[in-house]
Amino acid sequence: MAKLGSYEVHAFAGAFPLIDGEEFEELVRDIKRNGLREPIILNHDRTVLIDGRNRWRACEEAGSDPVFETLPERYTEHMILDLIVSKNLARRQLNQGQKSAMAVEYERYHEAATKAAETKRKIATPRNQYSTESSATVADLPQSHNEEYPSSTQREERKSRERAAKITGASGRGVQQAKAVLRDAPDLYEKVRAGAIALDAADRQRKQRIAAMPKPEPAPSKPGPVMLTLRTHDGAEVPYPKPAAKATFNESKGDGISWAAWSWNPVTGCLHGCTYCYAREIATNERFRPGFPAGFTPLFHHERLDAPANTVIPAAHRDDPAYQRVFVCSMADLYGRWVPQEWIEQVHASMCANPAWQYITLTKFPDRYVGLDMPPGAWVGTSVDEQKRVRIAERAFRQIDGAAVKWLSLEPLLEPLEFEDLSMFDWVVIGAQTETRQPSGTVPAFAPAFEWVARLVAQARDAGCRVHLKPNLFNGRPGMQPIDEYPQQ
Repeated sequence: MAKLGSYEVHAFAGAFPLIDGEEFEELVRDIKRNGLREPIILNHDRTVLIDGRNRWRACEEAGSDPVFETLPERYTEHMILDLIVSKNLARRQLNQGQKSAMAVEYERYHEAATKAAETKRKIATPRNQYSTESSATVADLPQSHNEEYPSSTQREERKSRERAAKITGASGRGVQQAKAVLRDAPDLYEKVRAGAIALDAADRQRKQRIAAMPKPEPAPSKPGPVMLTLRTHDGAEVPYPKPAAKATFNESKGDGISWAAWSWNPVTGCLHGCTYCYAREIATNERFRPGFPAGFTPLFHHERLDAPANTVIPAAHRDDPAYQRVFVCSMADLYGRWVPQEWIEQVHASMCANPAWQYITLTKFPDRYVGLDMPPGAWVGTSVDEQKRVRIAERAFRQIDGAAVKWLSLEPLLEPLEFEDLSMFDWVVIGAQTETRQPSGTVPAFAPAFEWVARLVAQARDAGCRVHLKPNLFNGRPGMQPIDEYPQQ
């Protein structure tokens, strides 16, 4: 801060230009004749001069004793800023450029005062260490520049901007011009503040200076990503950015099936056309488009074949059986009739080369399991939702050898099912149809009748199968305890 006598001059008061020449001489003559009629304003402890720099100078020139007024202690910094503006605008003839510059200065000091007040409040009211409230604040969350959801900082800045323009009488366009001049040509900004040049003229000069500046050399363009060529089931080529990191499994973190902590999708997409398909809902969602460059068309990701070799179980989960299991092709049917045999063979070769994992597979075409090399820990499954698939499942699973677990997924159970025999299965999972949002519209949830489920559970028990009832059969409601069994190994 500048000083007048023993007083510091408030920084914002110093933003207004001093009077000089004939206007100052007239003020000196008036004080000589009549004394100081408008007191000089000091802050509550009489250390800072808030208003009256010109009157102080004129008193000294006239040899007259100054008269003071002291503000009450209740005056906040924001109130002092408003007082300085109102006093100066009331007695001065400022042009529009000067008003715009004053709005810029007011905004800067107003924001600084707001931050200082907030810091003082936080120091005065420390957080209760025993509070059970969440420690998350707006500042902890991802901030958006969307005006519909502005951050607290953005809201305060907007309030300061609006208040600055309103209290000084400046236009929004003028304030933006003044900010641009201050940023690019501070010398011209000072002339605008002093009233020596019009704001429009200063802004024109600013633009001329920028246009005359030598153009910077264009930055070297960054090389684009290395692109892979992936192929669909019918041979169409699909460009795909090569991942920067090695391929690993995706950790489900509660989003996948409860008995496997990982998913692995060397193949995506399916042609079954099931109306309820959760995988189609994900693959056709605009949000996930980068991960599904062919949408839900079957696509082979050869760059993901090394994931079994690259994935490491976190130390915190080494004793968790779910972290030893991976759901293979959760976003596809790896064994669909349209899938090229070489895709299946390459995926199985990767699984057999890394036998430490328990691979969980599921298909509506179980005949394609027959004759394949299976890793020793494989859970080989088939999905049956309608009676027409029952015979296919029973026939294929009578021929399958070499699997640690043979399992049957009855999810969603869309109609009552009649099995000849369930003894070729180790585990039976039954579930309902959850609501999905498909490209054609929303497909509502569907819950099977209790009798359908009860009959299948009884038949599975008679065949010696373990049984797992999915939570979606109960809609999360309290009541009957669901059967929650897993395969014995």
